[in-house]
Amino acid sequence: MHLAHHLTAIGHLHAGSGARVVTLRTADPDPDGDPVELLEAEREVRADHEALVTLLSQQWGEPRTVDLGPHLLAAAEGGASLPEPERTLCWRVAELTVWTVDGRWTGVGLARCSEGIPLQLLAAAGEQGRSAPVALG
Repeated sequence: MHLAHHLTAIGHLHAGSGARVVTLRTADPDPDGDPVELLEAEREVRADHEALVTLLSQQWGEPRTVDLGPHLLAAAEGGASLPEPERTLCWRVAELTVWTVDGRWTGVGLARCSEGIPLQLLAAAGEQGRSAPVALG
């Protein structure tokens, strides 16, 4: 059931206007609960990510994977002024799987700012006509 909702949300994100980041799912069981429940919730979020990459690849073709770590370093050192949604993404997502369709890029990735923060499945879309983030290096 989650995948149908995720695909609908990604479709709206891609068809909409402006650059945005949306949270599709969060592994957020009771923080004082059983650690096994947290691991299971994270496993489900990772499985949703893998399934989305597979389904979107069938629909949009082979994606590119972009390491956002260098973007984060450049932003932290003040050497880069990043547009949205890259600015938000690089602080939260290590790798982004990206497709460019109809002049607009859309991507999915897993986010965790630090230990103790629940794992999240995110989707993002850039401005119409602006190229997708590229690997820095």
